Amino acid sequence: MEKEFKFKKLDGTLIENVETYVKNWLKDNSEKYPYSTITIGCDSQCHGRRIKYSIVVCMHFVDQMRVGHGAHVISADIWEKRVARSQVEEMPTKLWREAEFVVEVAQLVDGHDEAFKKRITAHLDLNVEENRGSHMMYAAGLGYVTGMGYRALGKPDAWSATHTADALCR
Repeated sequence: MEKEFKFKKLDGTLIENVETYVKNWLKDNSEKYPYSTITIGCDSQCHGRRIKYSIVVCMHFVDQMRVGHGAHVISADIWEKRVARSQVEEMPTKLWREAEFVVEVAQLVDGHDEAFKKRITAHLDLNVEENRGSHMMYAAGLGYVTGMGYRALGKPDAWSATHTADALCR
């Protein structure tokens, strides 16, 4: 299942090693922004016969007063062939793949460092509201991510998936 994630900055600059890049970013900004956090999110969109998954790593500038000052975002896109005939049939598989990609990228970023793992929050495009389509995977997706040792949030709190990744996925 391991895909090759080619992360880049929003200006298109390719990032060779995402773990080194994120850890260096935290180190370089630790004096001015000592409480900075890492959020990883994913969203997907159907484009004809393929699905585009956009995975984002958002590095937040948070100061000593715990006030946010924006974020530095890097992203990777994965394209896969559609399997189901309709988007309704495809939804559970698509949502599960988003959770898998978030975990894979979190593991790349943390380098299997248990202490660093605690700094990462995963955002999933899964809705807590029962009348929404993505709710069918809410418990399974959040359970999978938390079972892998990461803090996980779904909608409406999962802004990196529902806004940042969504914007890059379209």
